[in-house]
Amino acid sequence: MSTGVRRRDQIASYIEHYAAEHGGNSPSLQEIADALQIGKTTVVEHVQKLIDEGRAMRRDGKLWLTQPLLFPLPDHHDKA
Repeated sequence: MSTGVRRRDQIASYIEHYAAEHGGNSPSLQEIADALQIGKTTVVEHVQKLIDEGRAMRRDGKLWLTQPLLFPLPDHHDKA
């Protein structure tokens, strides 16, 4: 397994744990960088690769993991 894949797995794992502890909210890119002690630019690159690989997506300004989808995505038609 390449270093890049391991780093993306670390980022996905952090997002998963953060979301579980924060009611489904995703961490900011800076929070990920700080937690993993890496640069924000590195996080941006790996998050984009997670999206390209289909492991994550952006919706409504949030980052969502898609494998597995931990929390249901809000329906755009619901006005709560």
